[in-house]
Amino acid sequence: MGLTAARVVGAIMLAGLGWFVSDLIRPLMPESTIFGWFNYVNLGLGWIVGWSMLGPKAGSGMMAALGNGVTVAFAMGFLGLFTQAVNEMLRLSTRKMYAGPMKAIEDLFRIMAEFGQVLLHPTVIGPLIIGAVVIAVLVEMANSVWR
Repeated sequence: MGLTAARVVGAIMLAGLGWFVSDLIRPLMPESTIFGWFNYVNLGLGWIVGWSMLGPKAGSGMMAALGNGVTVAFAMGFLGLFTQAVNEMLRLSTRKMYAGPMKAIEDLFRIMAEFGQVLLHPTVIGPLIIGAVVIAVLVEMANSVWR
């Protein structure tokens, strides 16, 4: 589990994709939304997914790379949804919006569903999936060039 070209290329490129998709999401959210560290968190999630999921799977061939790209796109989407929903739930809980911890956990799923609707917008999901597949192919090429 060392440093490989596939891991580095996957991490850097998926981090960039995380930032790019974050910028695509911003106009779809309400104007009152305070984003804070939104782009940086999604950049970090892209780095983690690229390093731990995409990089190690390189070397299986181009057809496997296509499947790996779709897999990491959904992984990034789910991790992003979960992370941002937990952040929103914690923000609401500090304002005493929940009667107890179970109500907060229940609301987590509602928040994920609301954010998921934004993620499923064609201007967001399309570039996410296409970008992840292209990146997976590039990671496969990097793995074959730098072994």
